[in-house]
Amino acid sequence: MKASGNINSVYIMVAVAILILVIACINFMNLSTARSAERSREVGVRKVMGSLRQQLMTQFLTEAFVLSALGVLLALVVMRSSLPFFNNLIGKELIFSFDPTTIGALLLVTAIVGLLAGLYPAFVLSSFNPVVVMKGKFTGSQKGRWIRNGLVVFQFWISIVLMIGTWVIGDQMKFMQEKSLGFDKEQLLIIERGFLLQPQQAKTLIEEIRRLPEIQSAAGAFAIPGREDNFFGIQFQPEGSSEILTTKSMVVSDGLIETLGFELLEGRLFSEDVNDSLSVILNETAVKTMGLEDPIGRKLVDMQQRQDSIVAVPFRVIGIVKDFNFNSLRDQVTPLVIQSNELFNGGHQYIVARIKPNQTTAAIQSVERKWKEVAPEQPFKYLFLDESLNQLYIAEQRTGNLFAVFSGLAIFVACIGLFALSAYITTLRIKEIGVRKVLGASVGGIVILLSKDFTKMVALAFILAAPVAWYVMEHWWLQNFAYRIQIGFWIFSGAGLVAILIAWITVSYQSIKAATSDPVKSLRYE
Repeated sequence: MKASGNINSVYIMVAVAILILVIACINFMNLSTARSAERSREVGVRKVMGSLRQQLMTQFLTEAFVLSALGVLLALVVMRSSLPFFNNLIGKELIFSFDPTTIGALLLVTAIVGLLAGLYPAFVLSSFNPVVVMKGKFTGSQKGRWIRNGLVVFQFWISIVLMIGTWVIGDQMKFMQEKSLGFDKEQLLIIERGFLLQPQQAKTLIEEIRRLPEIQSAAGAFAIPGREDNFFGIQFQPEGSSEILTTKSMVVSDGLIETLGFELLEGRLFSEDVNDSLSVILNETAVKTMGLEDPIGRKLVDMQQRQDSIVAVPFRVIGIVKDFNFNSLRDQVTPLVIQSNELFNGGHQYIVARIKPNQTTAAIQSVERKWKEVAPEQPFKYLFLDESLNQLYIAEQRTGNLFAVFSGLAIFVACIGLFALSAYITTLRIKEIGVRKVLGASVGGIVILLSKDFTKMVALAFILAAPVAWYVMEHWWLQNFAYRIQIGFWIFSGAGLVAILIAWITVSYQSIKAATSDPVKSLRYE
């Protein structure tokens, strides 16, 4: 027994959650320092009245801690109400309980967020010169503007990285769902628990299913694509070679290869008219790995352990099928030897039936009736192969869904800060806007003027985010798949355009509001 999850996915999600929290802290720092002029006189009065800088810093940090605590309480309320939806999204049953460890973690988060968000504003606000600010000569420093702009760039850097990651994951999931596996996975009904039937019972049931008007073909098998544990390892020694090679083995009955739709390249398939207990069919990779030229008719020797001796059992190659993905697309196709179930007394693990188009419901009902006639005491259990194969990538699909949610949340939080910051900057430039309008500037020109600085910041964030997102997705996530997409330029350009468009929409309200305001009122603005 071992852990069934992926700890790397947990680490990534925790890191993303921390980054979103950092974006929120950046918003607080940005707005606190940007609106510092409004509190400058308060600081000046307090210093004149004898307050020390350490006392002022304590006051501002306390405000940040109080806001952090309120945020944690609100988060708990939202989390408790949204936990069922989150569990449905990730396919787990997480339970939140208040124990000493959890309470300690929440207090630690409150302290860290309060300190992270409040420390820099506390230093800035407590450093004002009381003589200068009491005269009303306070102006924001160039250094402060650079820091605010840098924090906005960092916010959108995180958002764009998450956006690109979400896009790549979505494209990879779509690619795997649409990629040809080398056989037709649609309309395939898999009846499980075939091992409960005696070989003759199974044979009779398959024949009865084949006669159903809703069924196109049917056959038995010990293995179906996507069930890795069904494909056991076996060793063969090619005729004329001293090398023993280990391959995967798939045991099937007559007619299964045709039912699944494998492509025959050479030779023949298993037939009911021939005893194929010592016949094998190879895939292309097995032929290449064994170095077989003209493989049809060649012998492969299986060295089997029997009691106190090793017996050499020769098998003859009767056919070659085109490579097909019998495992996940995370793995390359490996050498495969297909054996007849006649070697194992004709038993079955599964019964595979191909349903005719638009006959799914009727076919299930008909097959279930046949099953109950043969094995009335056993429950009828079935699945569809395409759905079973899709389950191989359920973890990646859930990761993609979580990335999409986190990406949207990160962009939303970043836009909240950008909206507030644009409102503040517009306020600072209200007289400039009034003068420009008096001199004949158009509304469009003023909107572009107010938006271009934010556009530059988002563009810079994109330039910094694109290589990081490419490296993470190319060398960390996509490398888990043997069959994968190539990250196209359009993904990056699309993410950049979306980020800039979101930034424009966010700041456009404030820009248009300022550009359409009465210039007389703007010039009188205090």
